[in-house]
Amino acid sequence: MTADAQPAAVHQRVGRGVTRRVMRGAVLLLPLMVTFWLIQFAFQTMDGLLQPIISAIAGDEIPGLSFAIIIVALFIVGALSSNFLFRTPGYLFERGITAIPGIGSVYSTTKKLLPGSDRSATTTTGFDTVVRIEYPRPGVWSVGFLMSTIDDAAGTKCGVVYMPSTPMPQSGWLVQLPLDEIELMDWSSAQAMQYIVTAGVTCPDVMELRAIEALS
Repeated sequence: MTADAQPAAVHQRVGRGVTRRVMRGAVLLLPLMVTFWLIQFAFQTMDGLLQPIISAIAGDEIPGLSFAIIIVALFIVGALSSNFLFRTPGYLFERGITAIPGIGSVYSTTKKLLPGSDRSATTTTGFDTVVRIEYPRPGVWSVGFLMSTIDDAAGTKCGVVYMPSTPMPQSGWLVQLPLDEIELMDWSSAQAMQYIVTAGVTCPDVMELRAIEALS
């Protein structure tokens, strides 16, 4: 009976060893796979934007050319935006975009979603404001971003918190709750995103919390 049980025990040990190594390999390779997927998605999306124009001029698609043109254009725009001589034309161009019905509202909304993009904004909400709330139940904390504040009919000031999902932050949950149930964190938006995307593997060693009244 002992001889019959021994092969099963060996088989189980081998199976557990294989499982541990597979899981360890997955933990090591998953961040690389996610990074590769994001880079590939960004490249394919950007490279497809100007390919119709390139095909019309060159007669055929040139892989990578659209991506290179967009990167160079972004660099030039970024460099010019810091130049005093181009700030006024840039401001007038932006005002013209926001004045177009439909397009202006989409542009303004998209700009508000980008951390630090609106230098003239006086609000302290959006992806620059990292918070934590007790969700999905008391005693369990979730990290998110305070997107806006709103007063309900009873006069209670509430915060609108977006909590990105792990490991893909483009989807998540949006909740509304009283401000006194929200805690401000000293993390930057980049630190919070790293924490979320890496499932907590990459995060600051400590965090400081402040009352939400610190916004006012």
